[in-house]
Amino acid sequence: MTHPTPTPTTAGPPAPTVGAAQAGADVALYTASVNSRVAAVTLAALAEFATRRGWTVVHQAYDLTPLHVPARLRTGWRSVAQLLDTGRAAGLVVPAEHEIARNPSEQNALRAWLLRIPAFAVYPHARHHRPTPPPNSATPLLGPGAPVDRAWCRSYTLTPASLRGLRDAARMYLTVLGWPGDIPTAVEVLSRLAHNAVIHARPGTESEADGKMTVRLAVAEDNVLLVDVEDPRPEFPDSKAAIEGEKGRGLMYVRLLRAQVTWSLSEDARTKTVQARLLPDTSP
Repeated sequence: MTHPTPTPTTAGPPAPTVGAAQAGADVALYTASVNSRVAAVTLAALAEFATRRGWTVVHQAYDLTPLHVPARLRTGWRSVAQLLDTGRAAGLVVPAEHEIARNPSEQNALRAWLLRIPAFAVYPHARHHRPTPPPNSATPLLGPGAPVDRAWCRSYTLTPASLRGLRDAARMYLTVLGWPGDIPTAVEVLSRLAHNAVIHARPGTESEADGKMTVRLAVAEDNVLLVDVEDPRPEFPDSKAAIEGEKGRGLMYVRLLRAQVTWSLSEDARTKTVQARLLPDTSP
């Protein structure tokens, strides 16, 4: 009889990690599958992975369920989440993030929760994740909607002095990209997002590494404009209130300019991106 073979856990690049993995930590293992034998073999592979890194496995759980069933409805996952929430486990080892969180919204919530507890998570089978685009890359932050047709990307120092140059560059490249919407409005939206990053994400100590923000302007095939500002501070306190205009004025003004605002954590939860979407008929 052929037995399932676990995915290797030692080859290839480092496994994607959320939070700071601690040496000698107590960890919980989790997987979801519709086959109990596959689940057992997967947990054995995860246990070997954890042991090789010097972690102590204090709990193992799996759910016999399709991945489309929300994690909050799974008995096994709830037992793992309780251990993490109460501090009885400092880390989580799961084959891949999508076994817990199926879509970007759920993944964002999972990462934010892990950072808040705090706890770390490692996904040893999720090798091929999208890296953060380098400065001046033409690769945009993709999201729901039509595919991106053309884009511009650049990094700036998190200082007020960067804002003027950013505005000038954005005005030029929106023209070059041929976005048919109201360019002054788009420049103002980008400027507000960048100003928020400078105010709230700049490191507290003065140094050459004042921190960087990466701005991206991407025009989708349906001419929707995606305005992204990525900064090195993953925390976004009271994000819902800020986006809805109930706290602070920056994002409230962005919404008054008829932009739809969302935010997300990077896959490793080390940076966040605030995104504004503008329709091509946007006017001041």
